[in-house]
Amino acid sequence: METLTYFIEEMFLKSEATLGQEAHQTFEGITIKSMTYSGLAISGSFFQEVVFEEVIFENCTFFGSQLVNCLFLKCSFINCKFKFSRLTDCNFESTTWENCIWGLSSLKDSEMNKSNSTGSFAYESIGTGVHTKISSLAEFLDLSA
Repeated sequence: METLTYFIEEMFLKSEATLGQEAHQTFEGITIKSMTYSGLAISGSFFQEVVFEEVIFENCTFFGSQLVNCLFLKCSFINCKFKFSRLTDCNFESTTWENCIWGLSSLKDSEMNKSNSTGSFAYESIGTGVHTKISSLAEFLDLSA
């Protein structure tokens, strides 16, 4: 599985920043457009006011990360896992979720417009390893609030 370093490498090549200077990565006020990320581990990272447009996340794991006030336009999450992560005040426009698992993670104060889920969508709330299958994004928003 690739790491966050792979995810951001291209962005850092275009800037003066150097990889590896901090224990985790922070991204603020950037736009990521028309990208596909497969098998990516995004661990301990902070995203604030980031715009994701037509981005596909496939078999990715978001572990211990925070996404705050981010915008997802026409994105897809396929077979992704969210563990110990928080998404707060994010907006999802025409975004799809397929076979995703949320473990001890939350999606708070966020909006889902023209977004849907297909396949299995499971939620684990108390650390038992038992996942509750849910049938809609609205039900998930209620559980994670």
